[in-house]
Amino acid sequence: MSQPFDIPAFDYQEGRIPVLLELPHGGHLTPPEVKPYLHPMFTPGDRREDSDEFTDELYLGLPAAPHVLRFMSWRAHADPNRLCDDLDADGTVKTLTSLGVKIYQSDRGLPAPVRQQVIDRYIRPHRGRLAELVASPAIEKVAFCHTMPGIGTRGAADKGQLRPLFVFGNAGDQTGKPSNDCFAEHALLLTLAEIVETSIGDLDVEFNFCDVIRFNHPYTGNHSLKRFEPTDLRGKQPLTIEINRDLILHNPDNIAPTRAIVNRLVLALAQWQRD
Repeated sequence: MSQPFDIPAFDYQEGRIPVLLELPHGGHLTPPEVKPYLHPMFTPGDRREDSDEFTDELYLGLPAAPHVLRFMSWRAHADPNRLCDDLDADGTVKTLTSLGVKIYQSDRGLPAPVRQQVIDRYIRPHRGRLAELVASPAIEKVAFCHTMPGIGTRGAADKGQLRPLFVFGNAGDQTGKPSNDCFAEHALLLTLAEIVETSIGDLDVEFNFCDVIRFNHPYTGNHSLKRFEPTDLRGKQPLTIEINRDLILHNPDNIAPTRAIVNRLVLALAQWQRD
């Protein structure tokens, strides 16, 4: 798929195992279309805090060699994890960051024609490539990969509360039961959770968090999963992975062992067979 504009919409890295990792919120490019409209008080720090920091460090270049699809723009400017017609303040083209910081000069955000350009030039190509990969027989499992703040943010349902080290989401309940049989099954989440729980000794976790692992709380993965018809995902065991950024902010030496955990999760996905 061609990418004719000033910055690429996505980067696809072909893998050697039949697992696809999508990284929708780790991009660090600014679409040139939005630059004239940025608020003068919107800082690089604001942009970074709205993104999934450390996704490159944790998910790229894994020894397991999964397929990887990365969205390349900052989340503050374009969010492929939202539906293209989601024009809310926290929608596909935002007016406020997840921390409530104003991004553009106007309270209404970008002018409608510019917003549409961002959707058409960056979000739709990424979404199209993602759909192609999910439909490909070369892809047998799909994980939508994120990092999360260690404390619930201003607009979150768990505002001010400590978060776990890892969250697996299948749009289900907190026991890990999925909302339908097209999403990752309960037994798979339990298998992945055991990998995390038995690897915690490899990490420096001398900081505040609530649990090692939770299912579907504070994130169910619904935003990622609802971009598809559920039947389009049947058999792919789709789930979201959220990793607490405080692991890295507390101690950058946690990057290597966390990557090792992610690699084991990816290998377990590749090997998983429905009972």
